[in-house]
Amino acid sequence: MLIALLLADLGLRPVPFFLSRLPGTGLAALLGGGGPGRCLLGTPEGAFDPAEVRAIWWRRPEAVETWPFDPAVRRLGEAEWAAALGGVVRTAGGFWVNDPGSEEVARRKLVQLEAARLVGLPVPRTLVTNDLPRALAFARSCRSGAIVKSLGSTEEGGYTRAVDPGNEWLDRRLRAGPAIFQERVHGLDLRVTIVGDEVFAMSMDARAGGDPDDVRVDWERVSATARPARLPADLRRRLLALQRRLGLRYGAVDLRRRRGGGHAFLEVNPGGQWMHAEAATGHPIGATLARLLASGGGVAKGRRTSARPSPWLP
Repeated sequence: MLIALLLADLGLRPVPFFLSRLPGTGLAALLGGGGPGRCLLGTPEGAFDPAEVRAIWWRRPEAVETWPFDPAVRRLGEAEWAAALGGVVRTAGGFWVNDPGSEEVARRKLVQLEAARLVGLPVPRTLVTNDLPRALAFARSCRSGAIVKSLGSTEEGGYTRAVDPGNEWLDRRLRAGPAIFQERVHGLDLRVTIVGDEVFAMSMDARAGGDPDDVRVDWERVSATARPARLPADLRRRLLALQRRLGLRYGAVDLRRRRGGGHAFLEVNPGGQWMHAEAATGHPIGATLARLLASGGGVAKGRRTSARPSPWLP
């Protein structure tokens, strides 16, 4: 909602767009016949072509609502909506923050970590497995200990936790599916919010929250340690290179600043929260994001333009 208000302050009229309501508002893709394809996405204010609006703020969309149907029809509906939307977001054109196809791939932690390595960001030793003996052997090989965290972003994945060989929880966790194991990096946490080519960094100390491995355990206390941070120019360049490689225009990157110097890349969340970082540091993240959307990415060659308002996702 805040982004909508900031866009309105820039003289634009935001239009809410909810994937969950598409069965009622509608979707259409017009293809073939010798002409260029055209996609229409329904909103409470009518159908919009993503290629003809200023920009689309695509962030944590809800699933299309299929709950009123019986289970068999619901499965068909979910599959059909997934297939239709997957095609639309890859053919519609327009200025997306972020492009849904790129974001879908960028959310995969294995993709992130390898992309980070390829642009020269230091990545801690990492193992992804569902094999308990292999995981414990990896943890024993880590001189500073190891942590375990979820491959996804679901609440069920829980917090980042230290690997305790005697804890039965780990066996149960791996029976549910693979997890990420990483060599523990001691030092301060950095949250780096990237909007276009603008980089906003915040440092914080997880130990203030009672758990050195996860700042989320007690954010109220950790937030008291939050400060604006300066990044080395080379690190900033590599983070921007990572964004380009992943096809992201917005991302929230988690790093650790090592006690002895240097940084370690942990992950990037393409739809990560930013308001807490703005509140703690005063960084103008929201205003910068609104300006990026208002710019529409400039007018690229061959791109259809229009004075129509900008749909956004809350």
